[in-house]
Amino acid sequence: MIHTRAERLRTPDASSAGRARLHLVAMPAADRWPETPETSQPSISPETGIGHLDAAAALGRDPFKSPIRLWMEKTGRQDLLHPKQLQDEGPGYWSRLLEPIVAAHYTQRTGRKVRKVHATLQHPKHPWMFATIAREVVASCEVQLLECLCVGMNVAPLWADGVPEYMRLRVLHLLAVTGKQAADVAVLLGGEDLQIYRIERDEAEIARLIRAQGAFWRGVELDRAPPARDDEVPMS
Repeated sequence: MIHTRAERLRTPDASSAGRARLHLVAMPAADRWPETPETSQPSISPETGIGHLDAAAALGRDPFKSPIRLWMEKTGRQDLLHPKQLQDEGPGYWSRLLEPIVAAHYTQRTGRKVRKVHATLQHPKHPWMFATIAREVVASCEVQLLECLCVGMNVAPLWADGVPEYMRLRVLHLLAVTGKQAADVAVLLGGEDLQIYRIERDEAEIARLIRAQGAFWRGVELDRAPPARDDEVPMS
């Protein structure tokens, strides 16, 4: 019998029975993530929740992915989608390759030390909400997380007026899950212009984000498609 992703999400998996859920626990500001999170923390499947990279798409605010595409991915309907063109040396490849260089220049410009962690955390109250933290800013009371990315010339105009909405939503999602107060975004535009932006925690905006994402995730659980793009999920 073939089940939809929504049905499988509601059906206990014998292979995962007894597996402990990963929850964020409150830590003093001076504490760090585990030295080897990939071995000390259980993995969280992207299909079982909304990660920070999904945050804007779930709300219809991502210029690169629609809510319906995200819903199809989360409900196991990827085979019905047009496959993405895979390029070994596409924008994603170069962004991943250059991120350590961006992080190094962030340290050079700001004087703040950065540590790579790659830890996946789950929201303590909303188990469908998770985030993967790539880098932390060490021993800083002003900012705790660092997001590094490289943007090509065709996407750089989205950054003309500062952090675009889709990126702000991703970072707010990170702050919501981790409980941290602020994150810096270091972006290399067109391979030659490094900009650094600070995004601080906004409780009212985070509450709206969680409500809107919760509505999207209920649609996944109920196998109900999200509204068309012109009826975007409201942030209120």
